[in-house]
Amino acid sequence: MRAAFLAAALAVLGAGEVVAAQPVEAARTDAVILPETDVARVLDQCSRDAPKPGEGAWRPGWTEVDALKQALPAALAAEPEAARLVALGAPKGWSAQYVGIVRDGRRYVYANFFPANGPWSDDWRTQPILVCDGGTSFFGVEYDVAAGRITQLAFNGSA
Repeated sequence: MRAAFLAAALAVLGAGEVVAAQPVEAARTDAVILPETDVARVLDQCSRDAPKPGEGAWRPGWTEVDALKQALPAALAAEPEAARLVALGAPKGWSAQYVGIVRDGRRYVYANFFPANGPWSDDWRTQPILVCDGGTSFFGVEYDVAAGRITQLAFNGSA
C-alpha cells in the first residue's frame, strides 16, 4: 500500500514516469561502496600498484565485499610485510572503500584500505582516500568474484 501511495504521489507531483527506487544498502561504519564513476579515481594511487581499470565498472554489493573480507586474512598472512597487519587483526581497525571493475569480461572488487582512526572527516564516504607513502597501513586488494580469490594485494610505499 505504501508503494502504491508513493507512486501515486510522484505522479501527482508531476514526476512524469514512476521509476522503481533502488534498494538502499545498510550503512556500515567501516566501509562504503563508491559509485562506478569513482573507479578511476580510486585506482589512481600515489605510491602503490593498483589494478588496471578494465573496460567497465559495476557496483558490488555487500555480499561481494564480505567475500573479499573473508579471503583477506589468508592473503595478508602470505605476505611477510603484512605480519603486523595480521597481528592487529586486519581488516578490523581499517576502513575501506570498495568499487567494482569489469576487465576481460570478469567482475572484480577493488578495496582501498586505510586506518579507521586516521585524520579523515566523513568525506571518505564520498571521496576516494589517496595517501602517498604510509607503508603497510595503507593497502589495496583486488578480488575476482567468480574465482572467489584475491588476485592482487599491494601496500603503499614508505617515505
